[in-house]
Amino acid sequence: MISTSSCCTSDYYSGSDIEYDYDDVVKAAPQHLSSIKETNIILQTLLQYHHSPSYISSSIKFQQSIRLFKLVQENHLSNEIFIRANAILHKLLHSICTNEINESILIACLSLATKLNEHSTYSNITLFNSNLLIANENLICNTLDWDIDIITPINYVEAILLHVSDYSIKDRLRPLTYELIVLCLTDICCMDLSVLSMAIGCLLMAYEMINCCELIPKQVFEYEQENNKILFQTSLIYIRQVLMNILHR
Repeated sequence: MISTSSCCTSDYYSGSDIEYDYDDVVKAAPQHLSSIKETNIILQTLLQYHHSPSYISSSIKFQQSIRLFKLVQENHLSNEIFIRANAILHKLLHSICTNEINESILIACLSLATKLNEHSTYSNITLFNSNLLIANENLICNTLDWDIDIITPINYVEAILLHVSDYSIKDRLRPLTYELIVLCLTDICCMDLSVLSMAIGCLLMAYEMINCCELIPKQVFEYEQENNKILFQTSLIYIRQVLMNILHR
């Protein structure tokens, strides 16, 4: 049973103005302990790569996410695979503007997500032995102009986790945060939240649950989307309330 500590993420997070450089920077985060400036540049770059929000209804996105998640559970796939596959699925729904998705397409989304995950053992997954798999993967890739490495909450989480020097804490934070993200992605109340808000909201909740908030400088969370500071702060509080409700069901 997951339990939560008494501290409050809304007390830990506070908004402030941050100046960002629009220099050419790579999408990938550096593989070393990051400075606050580096992290803010990374977050800004991720937002530049992130595509426009989908106009598919929340109910359609929710229904398809639940179908996808059932496949993940039945085949013992990881939360990371689900998060990446769900992003591909939602972008596909937005591109084709329909809710007519058969299970073979869902499987292809999972397969593509698995191939994007360098730690996956793709060849050992029985689910991906279908004769239609390659054709469906090509269909998805062509529909999305081969832009399948989509920005997900994982990108933001990993950028911020660069501030955690204690690897044992990081190894506890990562899976717990991914678990909370999955809870959001399978709850209709969170379907229209921004990727950034979801990532930071779930990471802050994970900090609470293992009581390690002070390991990361507060300045990392003083991130303001242009003209959306109030919306962003409200989203963090909302995510926390949703997660608290889910965890106490």
